Amino acid sequence: MLTPLETRLASQKDNLNDPCYVKNQTFLTGLKEYITAAKNIFFPQLCMPCGQKILRGYLCAECQGKIVFLSPSLCRYCALSIDKNLNQVCKGCAGKIHPYDRLISVTVYKEPIVSLIYLFKYKNYDYIAELLASLMQRHLLKIGFDACGYHFITSVAMHKHKLKMRGYNQADILAKLLSNYFKIPFKNDIINDTNIRSSQTKLTLYKRQKNVKDAFIVKKDLKNKRIILVDDIFTTGATIRSCCQALKNKGAEIITVLTLSKTQQAKILA
Repeated sequence: MLTPLETRLASQKDNLNDPCYVKNQTFLTGLKEYITAAKNIFFPQLCMPCGQKILRGYLCAECQGKIVFLSPSLCRYCALSIDKNLNQVCKGCAGKIHPYDRLISVTVYKEPIVSLIYLFKYKNYDYIAELLASLMQRHLLKIGFDACGYHFITSVAMHKHKLKMRGYNQADILAKLLSNYFKIPFKNDIINDTNIRSSQTKLTLYKRQKNVKDAFIVKKDLKNKRIILVDDIFTTGATIRSCCQALKNKGAEIITVLTLSKTQQAKILA
């Protein structure tokens, strides 16, 4: 008696001897090739930032090559490039009190990152989060970031009304993916954004600070907790500082901030 596998193989062999079967398979193969060709003509895959045709993925080789990664030595508080020193602190950050212990920004906020973040945040291209998170993960591994010892990953909170309008919190998505990469629990019930406010985008340095003052509330006890906080962009640090201060007020021991990008003109607040 033949085994199920032997029976299946014998059936396939018989099919290959059947002219009708072979003809049908040839037709189906040709049809698939035609559909693929038609799809490439009428719906070509395009590089998201520049629109150039590509075979796969989201970026062409040229745009991939334009991504600028921030590599050490960098200031631990603002990610500004500095000469190597024991404290890893730039002159602008020295002597200031910071509510977080380290900032790691992965890329410089310039094209193609600018376009990718815009699509991700404002045009419902949430599916490119895996690309963005993978850029973060690979760079963090490259610079030797050690995620062991942290209790959980969380993200900068978004007010519930803004979340309802947008449909998702982009920082949440990045944090979840990084949580999977580094095998650390993700928690999105730690920080609450209680302040309905205007966008930070076009505000001056000090208006940004005022805009987010006391905006975030943490209700849980975080005594001795070591936390990774994720956001998409670091500009002045106003939002990050307000968020981290709320965590520190509840006893957080260590806070490391991870952002996908940092603006070139970033000036940290005192």
